[in-house]
Amino acid sequence: MDNNTRSAAAGVLKAMAHPLRLGIIELLADENMTVTELCAKLDCSQSMMSQQLKILQAQKLVSARRNGNNKEFSLCNRDFLKLFGCMQKHLLKFFKL
Repeated sequence: MDNNTRSAAAGVLKAMAHPLRLGIIELLADENMTVTELCAKLDCSQSMMSQQLKILQAQKLVSARRNGNNKEFSLCNRDFLKLFGCMQKHLLKFFKL
């Protein structure tokens, strides 16, 4: 990787490096959801959820589309779910979680 690619990769990983944002990605793996649905599942305020979704959108990890009066969020690239499998193996092996 060159410096620009490493910098871009670090930005994407930084966007994922938050428990709430990881939860959002995990939930969107199963289905598209609205802010209200995500808030209910992850027990956070709408303002907090909106902030986190903006960070994920800026790194092209999630996208939004209008569905009537609601915005529905989905994953941009399902390949990122492979990171969850790698992380789970790492945590089981080294942290016994």
